[in-house]
Amino acid sequence: MMKLNPATLLIILLALGGAAALFLAGVKPEPPPVAALKVEAAPIDVTNKEVEDLKKQIVLLEGQIEYLQGQNDALKDENAQMIQKLGTLGMKDAPKMTLKAEDDVAPDFVGMGLEMMKMRKLHALPLVTTAVSQEEVEKVILAWLKRQQPNEEGMKLARGLAALGWIPEAIDPLPLRAALLARLLGGWYDDESETMFTIDSSTASGPAVTSNEPLGIAFGQLLREYGSILYQPQHGPMKTDMRLARDSLIAGDAALTRFLHSLQNPASELKDDLPAEDPDHPINQVPMPTYLRELALFPFNRGFDFAQTLHSAGSFPQLNAAYSRPPISTAEVIEPEMYLDPERLAPVEIQLNEVKLKGVLPYLDDCLGKFACVTALRTYNTDEEAALGARGLVADRLLTWAADGGAKRDHAAWQTLFMDKPSADAFYKAMLNSLKQRYETKGESEFTAQGRFVSLLRNRSDAGVVLIEAAGEEARAALKLLMK
Repeated sequence: MMKLNPATLLIILLALGGAAALFLAGVKPEPPPVAALKVEAAPIDVTNKEVEDLKKQIVLLEGQIEYLQGQNDALKDENAQMIQKLGTLGMKDAPKMTLKAEDDVAPDFVGMGLEMMKMRKLHALPLVTTAVSQEEVEKVILAWLKRQQPNEEGMKLARGLAALGWIPEAIDPLPLRAALLARLLGGWYDDESETMFTIDSSTASGPAVTSNEPLGIAFGQLLREYGSILYQPQHGPMKTDMRLARDSLIAGDAALTRFLHSLQNPASELKDDLPAEDPDHPINQVPMPTYLRELALFPFNRGFDFAQTLHSAGSFPQLNAAYSRPPISTAEVIEPEMYLDPERLAPVEIQLNEVKLKGVLPYLDDCLGKFACVTALRTYNTDEEAALGARGLVADRLLTWAADGGAKRDHAAWQTLFMDKPSADAFYKAMLNSLKQRYETKGESEFTAQGRFVSLLRNRSDAGVVLIEAAGEEARAALKLLMK
């Protein structure tokens, strides 16, 4: 028997139905013209056998449709399992991912990431995510931080800050910062395994940690897209001021993305990511000196305002372009108008003829920047006095040398340069007040107290101020000549 296409079968069935209706009504049907059927085959003698065959073909088609629907459901289940398996690529001894029960639904990080990428106008595949313990997330972050600051750069900075008396003792800040970032972001994107690790709620320090995961997803997407540009290898260690500025761009961008996403998704409640007053919050439980904590949180606090200003100036294309021309200092982050100024000023470097102390080069040669300056002054001054003291800062340079004789604190010289004499006067006054309260002195510009030999001197035509912190009188005298 000749096979008919579906259109022909449908026309035949309609014709048969009409003929049956006319027969039952007592009217002799007239055969439809062959041209109306548009069938180019020979005339068909419709018999009961052929009708039964048509019914069988319809039943067969229905069965095939049901089979295809079952295959489609099976493919959906297999796709969901593959997404879970992809999360463990690149991980050694990774825990197996299992789907949670209906009463404990896993967060849809893939869907959330797609929404954020669409809103942020990023054209990339969604992040592959997998849940691990909070300890594992901290290890991944610490490994990234060590790649960014090799050769114990973090520890050297801590020794320098301890020499200035701004933190109690020299401790490795990178593990503490990793712990802080894990709690602040609720996860981390690892570029080596190309996986976004989120913190399993059963291992989190508190519910506030996992509630920050949307911020972590936004941060991870931006780190994947722009991390290699923003943190490209430098000629020597990146200065503290520049590092804080670059951190502020990506952290502020992530915070803005998270904020805008929450506005478009009312069900996605925006949490207070930086609680300053709650001592029981996981972020505040990290045993981090106050000064280091302020530096670590600056990119998220002030970075949001910076990113918002760029977004207002040119939407997301303006933010995208900023990664190829990132801010060079915290001063530009604090005052975005400086960054957006077409006549953007080049950074000023403080030159010294000699930096060796007793023939030894400093182990730290750094630029702290405006925020580090105002934070140091704020410890013993009002916010207004601290801001006034740091307002005219143009450049700074911190040098530190190891102290002999088992001294707990090393030798340090911090040279600052201001735009004019009045600005330097304001800084000198605020810094002298800080020294007076810290060492319980009468406010002399040069004194010996608590085993330290301290001098606060003016130089560079009264536009410069140099703070010397030494472990001995001989070292202080040498540093005074060096910085003159």
